[in-house]
Amino acid sequence: MTENEKQHTWARTLGIILATFIGAFLAFYLAIDLTINRMLSPEYHIKKMEKMMQKQERSFHKFEDKMMDNPFEPKMAPMLVNLVKEPNEYKIVVDLKPLGGDEKNINVKYDNKLITVSGEMEKTTKHEEKIMNFSQSYYLDEDVNIDKMTKEKKGNNYIITIPFEEAE
Repeated sequence: MTENEKQHTWARTLGIILATFIGAFLAFYLAIDLTINRMLSPEYHIKKMEKMMQKQERSFHKFEDKMMDNPFEPKMAPMLVNLVKEPNEYKIVVDLKPLGGDEKNINVKYDNKLITVSGEMEKTTKHEEKIMNFSQSYYLDEDVNIDKMTKEKKGNNYIITIPFEEAE
């Protein structure tokens, strides 16, 4: 290899190193410049502030909901017990979903034309204990035959049938 070829190889290597260094510097400068310009941009800070305010608002609403939720105040549940009068019988339909689907949680009492359907269920989880109870009473006009009362579970419904005789 001649002296001229050696100088040419070194010059080429030095040129490649210098071009790589300048390219890396320009890429770094461009990335930093874009980041700084973005951070100094008012739109960037406005968007960031809006996101923070929305997060604070959601957090406040969650806190407000918890504070307004009195654990000692009874909750209004949807109607669990429905009375249906059919020819010659009353049907009382109890929704068992809120009671864990168990008809053993249902009590039926009859006293002097007043029928009361009540139920209770306790549900304990790792962090809380929920007690759900209800009672619904109905006054029955007809003379019912309480001895022929039947109870059966159909799906999530507990149906109590009480026959009566029509007054003539």
